[in-house]
Amino acid sequence: MDDDLDQSLADPEEAGALTAHLVSFRSYPGEEGDVQRAVAGWLDDNDIAAELRETVGDRPNVVARIENGPGPTMLFNGHTDTVLAAEGWSCDPWQGKREGDRLYGLGACDMKSGVAAAMLATRALDRNRELWRGTLVFSAVVDEEAFSIGARAVIADGPPADYCIVTESSMEPCLGSVGKVLVRMDVTGKATHASWPDAGVNAAIEAAKLVARLDEIPLAEHPRFAATRAVLSFHSGSDQYVITVPERARVLINRMIVPGETAETILADLRALADRLDSPATFEFQVDPPYYPPWEIEPNHPLVDALRRAFEREHGRPPTWTYTGFGDANLFSGEAGIPTIQVGATGSRFHEADEWVSVTSIARAARLLVRVTAEMLPAG
Repeated sequence: MDDDLDQSLADPEEAGALTAHLVSFRSYPGEEGDVQRAVAGWLDDNDIAAELRETVGDRPNVVARIENGPGPTMLFNGHTDTVLAAEGWSCDPWQGKREGDRLYGLGACDMKSGVAAAMLATRALDRNRELWRGTLVFSAVVDEEAFSIGARAVIADGPPADYCIVTESSMEPCLGSVGKVLVRMDVTGKATHASWPDAGVNAAIEAAKLVARLDEIPLAEHPRFAATRAVLSFHSGSDQYVITVPERARVLINRMIVPGETAETILADLRALADRLDSPATFEFQVDPPYYPPWEIEPNHPLVDALRRAFEREHGRPPTWTYTGFGDANLFSGEAGIPTIQVGATGSRFHEADEWVSVTSIARAARLLVRVTAEMLPAG
């Protein structure tokens, strides 16, 4: 791939304008319909057939498939939903502003710039088919900031890809992350008049006994990830004042898990702790959505090697691999079993006011995608 062709693959100004256009659509989870149609329309305008695939409500996934002879399949994936706008923006979050190389806007970094980079790379690969052989799939999905129903639908639709690049923005490429398990603990006691509490079983007290002993369950260790545990909420009794010992309590426990841990192992540990309490109450544990398995790709995997070489070509230095966050990559790798890497544009202030992305980094990310795909789906 020669340098002149490299620079023609993605123009920074076009990349910035495309990202700003996507930012202009408010796309909270549940409101992605308009931005998804904009993504599909851009692909269609560039002679790439795009399919709108229904998920739930007016929030379709966008999927485009380019077949270019026999060979492996590469999947580019990004999400178009955003978190809710935080307080304190210095500009309109959906119109944003441009200051030098920085584009400010809600979702500019997380991650409409990544979707724009994948769109530009898809077009470049479609127009330069001599560079590669195989199949390229582009997917813009919904709901990553909530329950990842979009990525789960792509996986369910299949068939699986041989490689996946999730174009989440980050300062450095990501090769793995913790998983997430949300456990709902329901405790059932026995109601009685609070004047005679010993006649009943106070579900709040029994639940608190288990919460106070959560640290007895050791957290798994991993050289690159940190497992964590946090109680998110504790509720018992009635919202209306009554002088009754509460017969039910509910606790939500969040666990960030590392490779080797699963939802089943987390539930088993909690049940064993409940048994050790010898409580007169009953304890039930259930995993609530969303569940994300941990994921990791070996640093010597060919996909990682290809990304390393592409990164060095673009940046003039080797990447510093990161292992952080969780999202759709957990599903493509940890659930679907697809070798996955995560790399996108550079920016900051994720989920904060004045979120921004480097415009030049969007074009660089697009070129990275082209380089990696050309190496992993060689022309011959």
